[in-house]
Amino acid sequence: MIWNKTYETGNTQVDNEHQEIFRLVQKVTDAALSDEDVKVEDTIDFLANYTLNHFANEESLMTESSYPAMPIHKKQHDDFVQEVVALRARVAAETDRAKIETEIKNVIVNWLVDHVLGSDKLMANHYRKFKG
Repeated sequence: MIWNKTYETGNTQVDNEHQEIFRLVQKVTDAALSDEDVKVEDTIDFLANYTLNHFANEESLMTESSYPAMPIHKKQHDDFVQEVVALRARVAAETDRAKIETEIKNVIVNWLVDHVLGSDKLMANHYRKFKG
C-alpha cells in the first residue's frame, strides 16, 4: 500500500499514523507473498496493536472536539478490529499465499482506504474547525 497525498486528512498526527499503518499493511502483504518462513499472523498482530493505538488517538480527538458522528466512527473502528481478529484466524489456517494476500486486500486494504478517505477526513475537518 503506497501512501499519497490523496489520503491526507490535514491533521498531522492522524496523517503520520496513517502513513505508518499503510507501511505496516504493505509489510503484511509482503509477508503473505514471501517464500520465506515469515509469520503473517505475527505481522497482523503488530498491525492490529498499532491500529488500536491509532484508533484510541482518533477517538481522543473526537471526544475533545465533541464530534457528533463519534458513535458511528467508533463502531467502524470496533468492527474493523473484529474483522482483523477473524482475518488472523483465517490466515493462520490458510497455506495458500495468494488466498492470504486476497484476504488481506479485501479486509484491510479496502476498509482502510474507504475509512481514511471518508470517515477520517470528515473527522479531521470537524477537528480543524473546532481548533479554529
